Amino acid sequence: MFSGTDLSQILLFPVKDSEARKYFLIGCAVALAGFIVPIIPYLLLFGYAVQIAKQVLNGESPRMVKWDDWGRLLQDGARMFGVRMAYSLPLLILVLPMMIAGIALPIIADNANGSEVEAFIAIFGLVMFSLLCLIMLLSLPLALIIPAAEMHAVEKNEFAAGFRFREWWGILRANLGGFIVALVIVYVASMALTIVMQILMATIILSCLLPFFVPAITTYTTLVMYAMFAQAYKVGRDKLAETANAPIVS
Repeated sequence: MFSGTDLSQILLFPVKDSEARKYFLIGCAVALAGFIVPIIPYLLLFGYAVQIAKQVLNGESPRMVKWDDWGRLLQDGARMFGVRMAYSLPLLILVLPMMIAGIALPIIADNANGSEVEAFIAIFGLVMFSLLCLIMLLSLPLALIIPAAEMHAVEKNEFAAGFRFREWWGILRANLGGFIVALVIVYVASMALTIVMQILMATIILSCLLPFFVPAITTYTTLVMYAMFAQAYKVGRDKLAETANAPIVS
């Protein structure tokens, strides 16, 4: 699924040496700026992740590089973010009415009698449950489709490449297991870091570290996630090429 790749290289590359840790801290500062400046810092972080993904797609081991050419980082990050948002649009459309209904519920409850409120809450609960189930059903395939589309846009260095379904679908199918494993590993790593964050929150003194720990989690998971997906994409691309070049036995 990962073509004999040492997963520790992918999981540890952001902090493997002093040089890497220096650039990782810059990434944390960029993520921290996201609490003050909207969107742009995250686009820069995505753009930096694109540089890591390109290393993996070129057959190199992932490594931290200098934070330079901020314009290119912003452009690359916007391209990948745009692909992700376009494919996530169905989920956003489903979430929007849930948000509106959640805001409207207290207002309606204040201006209705008891029986009407009970009926409305029952209908509201049924609709919310149905939408939640639909969101979960859509989230599972999108969690695999979006990374493949993103990596294709990164490889081709073109926004439209993310929507050329026929080009990247075969790559996804060729290493579907690899994409699933990558998704699971990223999820487990994120959950482990979240548990650590909850432990910090439970301690008054250690909770002071949260403003520094949250950007670190964001930076680490973003970089590792795209390195994982790039590796899964590369293996799928190589498998597809081997199949296409295999001699036909008559």
